[in-house]
Amino acid sequence: MARVTYGGGVSEFKGSIGGVTFQRNTSGPIIKLRTIFPVNPSPFQSPKQQRLSFLVSSWSLLSQANKDLWDAFALAHDHTTPWGDVKTLSGYQWFLSVNLYRLIHHSTILSSPPTWTAYDPPDQFTIECTSTYIKVLWDPGYDATSLMAYVSLPLRQSSLKLRRPMFFCKYYFASPELSEWDLTTEVSTLYNVTWADFFASADCHIIIRILNGSFNSGLFSSFTSAITKIE
Repeated sequence: MARVTYGGGVSEFKGSIGGVTFQRNTSGPIIKLRTIFPVNPSPFQSPKQQRLSFLVSSWSLLSQANKDLWDAFALAHDHTTPWGDVKTLSGYQWFLSVNLYRLIHHSTILSSPPTWTAYDPPDQFTIECTSTYIKVLWDPGYDATSLMAYVSLPLRQSSLKLRRPMFFCKYYFASPELSEWDLTTEVSTLYNVTWADFFASADCHIIIRILNGSFNSGLFSSFTSAITKIE
């Protein structure tokens, strides 16, 4: 950062140019380098970014007839977000949404819209933690279709209403009734910890949110959520 002295009829600069920013603070006019935050996607983020880039390119290769089908699909169906909010999407946005989910399990995309199905959120579940595992439990067992689990980073707060960033953790594909689902390896990898060590020293809350739907169609429900405290 450097102080700036104006003269010759110039009284002030504002804004950024060429990587530097002109602004005023309590010391007067200053100039400083713009802050550029590095983008280092995590191992969990990188595949999604790659899939999104692929889909953006794929849209441009679709026939106009298929684009029209996606537009008609968008007019006929609103989108319910994982948080339960209802949104009106364009055909392009539906194409991205459906195929981002589909590519988690499949290697090909849908060029035209799927048959519409509205999926209910998963049955309510609980979280069980010991020094050897973290699991979600259904009692009685839940007749799953396809599930996706997301987990929060460790939290000090204890409210399920928190809309903190959620990180994709694990999926479960077209399997029969499910009573418990072990997420230990995936959560440990996300947190970059050994689970036993983390469990022994952590004093935090963890939120797990799960979607129900179909990887074939790329259509999924809103979240069902649970929270647990590790202490």
